[in-house]
Amino acid sequence: MATDLLAKAAISAAAAGLVLALLRRAGPRAGGLAAAVPVTSMPALYWLAAERGAGYAAAAAAGSLWATFASAAMAWLGAAALMRGAAPWPAPLRLHPRGRALLSMVAAGTLSLVVGVLSRHTGPVWCGLVAAVPVVALTTTFIAHRHGGAATAGLFLRGYLDGMVAKAVFLGTLGAAWVLGAGAAAWPLALAGAATMVLVQGRRTA
Repeated sequence: MATDLLAKAAISAAAAGLVLALLRRAGPRAGGLAAAVPVTSMPALYWLAAERGAGYAAAAAAGSLWATFASAAMAWLGAAALMRGAAPWPAPLRLHPRGRALLSMVAAGTLSLVVGVLSRHTGPVWCGLVAAVPVVALTTTFIAHRHGGAATAGLFLRGYLDGMVAKAVFLGTLGAAWVLGAGAAAWPLALAGAATMVLVQGRRTA
């Protein structure tokens, strides 16, 4: 059991590392969009569905959705505060030297481990809430502000808000599909819904 939990934590940490590698090559707004990818909640929900069934995982997805709404509200407030009076030309977003990237990967892996333990001692909603804690976004916002100033951090959060809409569609579709008995087909349906939302947002901001 412990080995299984540690393996899942390692996979979640690797997924977070992949996202952070992409963030280093992106501008602040694109980086925010990428940071909204549910690198911790996706693996956690997958394993909950495999181990506890679709009904349990659907309730966990609802918990993650509520956490997403709360994170979006905080990101909106943060972006509004940072962009007020910020310089018109943000500095380039220089993210995550190896030590900071490792810190975020460890945090993502730890969240996955905590969710695995919680699933054995508490209800699914709490698992979903913990799985959706925005570790990568919080870390990156701090670094963006420290190295690029308020304008850079504000643009990052605006991109993150765009990504949170797609994340909410993903989680809502995933949970609904499980409730309706879609089984494994819930994953491609949820991914298609999120991808459609990203495309719609891209056209709107183009």
